[in-house]
This record gives sequence, C-alpha cells and structure tokens, in this order.
Amino acid sequence: MINFMSQQASRIETLVKDNEERKRREASQQKDEDSTPILGGRLMLTQGGAGTSPSPIPFAQPNGIAPQPTGFRAF
Repeated sequence: MINFMSQQASRIETLVKDNEERKRREASQQKDEDSTPILGGRLMLTQGGAGTSPSPIPFAQPNGIAPQPTGFRAF
C-alpha cells in the first residue's frame, strides 16, 4: 500500500511538471503567433508566377498561368 501511494505521488508530480511545461510552451507559441504577420513570407495567389529566367517551373508565363496542353496543332 505504501509503495502504491509512493508511485501515485511520483506520477502526480510528473504530470504536474509536464502540465506546467506545456502551458509555458503554449504561451510562448501564442506570443510568437500574435507577433508574426498573418501572411508572413508566403506568396499570395495574385502575385503571379515565381519563375525567373531559368524557370524552375516548365512553361512558366509572366502572368503565372502556364499554357494548357489541348492537343491542337496549328500546322
């Protein structure tokens, strides 16, 4: 019985420490989220293509819309 109570007390201590650490971690994460801008460094959909002259995206167009293969050949 004494051994069981000792184990329960140590488990409760561990849970309390973990809970306090989690609360601190969540508070710092919330503080970081509150101070960062909403868009961050991400590109918006209206910014167009991200391709440069040696384009990483094949067939990248300046307006960000790639030509669609239709199977049509003019000649």
